[in-house]
Amino acid sequence: MKTAMNSNITLSDNLERELISQAISEERPVNLVKMFKAVISSIATAVSMFVEMFKDTEKAIDQADRKDHNTGGFSW
Repeated sequence: MKTAMNSNITLSDNLERELISQAISEERPVNLVKMFKAVISSIATAVSMFVEMFKDTEKAIDQADRKDHNTGGFSW
């Protein structure tokens, strides 16, 4: 299914006010535990990806060193 966005669509003032009023009055329970888990999960994913990037870089440096011994023994 394709979703098309039309930037030329405008809302009437009354409709816009009604939508804003509904959004403000709508009470959403805040689940702090769920939010905390989501943040921790995001941080863990970022750290994991960062570690994998370093491992891949180290592997690439080792391969380059084996192919061409002119790298000067560079290591992390």
